[in-house]
Amino acid sequence: MSSPGSIVIVTDQHLSANPRVWKEADALARNGYEVEIITRANNAMRKKKDMAILQKLHPSVRYSPVVNAIKAEIPALRDIYYRSRLKLVLLAKRLGFESRYLLSTDPDKIYTESLSRNADLYIAHVECGLFVGKHLIQKGKKVAFDFEDWYSRDYLSPVRAVKLLSSLELHALQHGVYVTCPSVAMADALKQTYNVADKPEALYNGFADSPVQEVANLRDDSMVNMVWFSQRVGPGRGLEKIAAVLKEVNTKVKLTLIGDCPPEYEATLNDVFPKEHKLELVPPVSHTELDNMLQQFDIGLALEEIYPESRNKTITNKILQYLQAGIKVLATNTDGQVEVAGCFPSSVRTVRTNDTTGWAAELDALIAEPVEREKIKEVYHKHFSWAAQEVKLLSLVEKALKN
Repeated sequence: MSSPGSIVIVTDQHLSANPRVWKEADALARNGYEVEIITRANNAMRKKKDMAILQKLHPSVRYSPVVNAIKAEIPALRDIYYRSRLKLVLLAKRLGFESRYLLSTDPDKIYTESLSRNADLYIAHVECGLFVGKHLIQKGKKVAFDFEDWYSRDYLSPVRAVKLLSSLELHALQHGVYVTCPSVAMADALKQTYNVADKPEALYNGFADSPVQEVANLRDDSMVNMVWFSQRVGPGRGLEKIAAVLKEVNTKVKLTLIGDCPPEYEATLNDVFPKEHKLELVPPVSHTELDNMLQQFDIGLALEEIYPESRNKTITNKILQYLQAGIKVLATNTDGQVEVAGCFPSSVRTVRTNDTTGWAAELDALIAEPVEREKIKEVYHKHFSWAAQEVKLLSLVEKALKN
């Protein structure tokens, strides 16, 4: 049977840091499309992880890191060139000039390699993809865009090329054959901000269910079991807030933090954590292990910030993974998380990000709420699972190729 079309997915990130890319590639390849991922490699450890991920994808997916920026793997002169150019563009940024080299090490190479494939459809991801996608469109190519984030509204990095990104976002929204993003909240904001005719389609950051795997028992049946996870445990993530709030909660709680925690911050947490409750820190685990671990808990904490605006509008993996595991969630009231909470009126409680006054009462109410694990999972799978997103993705791609 002939392929329904060739698709090049454009990014500059490693697969291990870019799950939307590998989920998309696998789904399209399983449905008969010829799929190639064109990207950059800049970290040897992540490159190894990429190889492990590729082993689990459809075997026809091609992976092409056409830009190699791993110092140990490239000639010294090329490394010096990349580093010197970056210093120059950072200096130019301080003087008010923004360069495409603030977006990626070598976006020109990613563009020329992508163009040479002459694909039926290109799907552009991340900041580099915005630049490459624009130039592919100017060559008459069909390009779709996945706004994994609202790039121009992520102000945490002082060297972010905000003006350049804004112009690229506008071009993508005006000329992409379709545009996707991680939430309806972000889709609405993009449409309103840029005053474009078509609203992006929300493709949530859901995952397929992981296989059942035996994991460490982290549950304490004498307490309410709460969990929070991230690659790194550290300040500014709401953990100090929840420690203070727990002083007002009468029910005994065990809070498990899964992630890499520096010793000095662990000491800080132990100092502020109320002694009547229990705190346990667990090192990072694989995605499959995490999915199985989360099912041991009663409540997950999704303590996201409303600033910058990109963070307010997105929906992170965290809240979705809790719901996939069938556990209740205490979530801060970012626009993205409020969107999710609307589908789980009794299982997700939202609290104000910048005011912890009502947190204890909401947590008490959530603790008292009966756990309906199967109902939570059912709603998750209907609206937020990767299977549900895949249906939308395949429909968008089919329409794009027909038009």
